[in-house]
Amino acid sequence: MKNVVLSILAKISKMDVTTKQLSARVEAQSLLIGALVLAVGKNGGVTNMIESVNKAINSVLNSADDDAVLKSDAAILLGEFQELLAISKLIESEDPEVDHQELSALAIAAEAELENKK
Repeated sequence: MKNVVLSILAKISKMDVTTKQLSARVEAQSLLIGALVLAVGKNGGVTNMIESVNKAINSVLNSADDDAVLKSDAAILLGEFQELLAISKLIESEDPEVDHQELSALAIAAEAELENKK
């Protein structure tokens, strides 16, 4: 798993900051899926899956003493992974029905934000 994280970080290090954030999100999702498959296959459960990914990323962080870019990119990856976990926990606790009024309000707010950035 550590080699997988290192190869992901090698790809991320060649990109600009905005692209790094997006790539880190995609790669974190890939890690989550990969770890889920491994954990389920070993009957280890979700906790073992999360611990496995966290350990792999932390091992890269600890071994990257001389490489500030690698350490920074690993921190981005870890942050994205933890954000995905937080979102998953939030989704699990929410109502399964779609709130169409809230969805419309979010769409209007997103459009207004895009207009403000122009």
